[in-house]
Amino acid sequence: MIKMLALDLDGTLSLPKNQILEETKKGLKDLHLEGLVKITIATGRRYRTTRSLIDNLGFEPWVICNGGALIKTPARETFKCETFEVSPVATIARDCSLTVFAQRDSEANGGPDFLIDNSSCWNEVTRKHHEDNESVSGISDLVIGTEQVLVAGLIGKEEDLDQFSKALNDRFPNQYNTISVPAFEKPNYYCEITPKGVNKWTGIQKLLKNLKIAENEVCCVGDELNDMPMISASQHGFAMGNADARLKAKANFICGDYDKNGILDVLSYIKEINKKSG
Repeated sequence: MIKMLALDLDGTLSLPKNQILEETKKGLKDLHLEGLVKITIATGRRYRTTRSLIDNLGFEPWVICNGGALIKTPARETFKCETFEVSPVATIARDCSLTVFAQRDSEANGGPDFLIDNSSCWNEVTRKHHEDNESVSGISDLVIGTEQVLVAGLIGKEEDLDQFSKALNDRFPNQYNTISVPAFEKPNYYCEITPKGVNKWTGIQKLLKNLKIAENEVCCVGDELNDMPMISASQHGFAMGNADARLKAKANFICGDYDKNGILDVLSYIKEINKKSG
């Protein structure tokens, strides 16, 4: 029996401008209305940008965002929140001539969605990101401050982010996860930093415990390396047809591409499993 469906967004459910294919939207809404399967968003996005897609979904799901650090209820309340001090990460970033973006639970605590380190290392992408998000971002000295944040992120060239990841893990072994994925601002990459023990799967586990659903009753769907923990842990782990080859290698199943209603393959699978389970 499958009682939860956990969906990544970008490259999995979300089209450009947070649109959803009509057939996929209808299939998810029908599944939601049946009431047996809890549909959950599991994304690296912050909550505000996740809301932009939820508003197009047509119903309120549970939301695991910020790479598993923040869980929001369908009533938009904070259920769980994992934070860490960002200063050590910002220090290493400056050493590598990079700039940290530090994400916060602004809906619960007020203030900006994210803080940008006021280092002298701002590149063109950093400046544009601030300009595009000036109303929901702030500038702060993240090295000398004691900011507690959900996720730290960097945008830059893939080789520069690899250098940063190595430096961070050399200085603080086994303390942080660092995962780099293609950024919207091509050809740059985005490096997501969370403490060890915080990822999409650990967020799902917390939610499963609260909802009294077993781990073998959740189906997870994704396309990128930050989906690896949940896809590899789930007995019903799906990689999209457009997914990273390394994720496909760990998935139990592969469905169609995100922009060709691939999630409908997952919905058919869930219906078949639940039918057999009676």
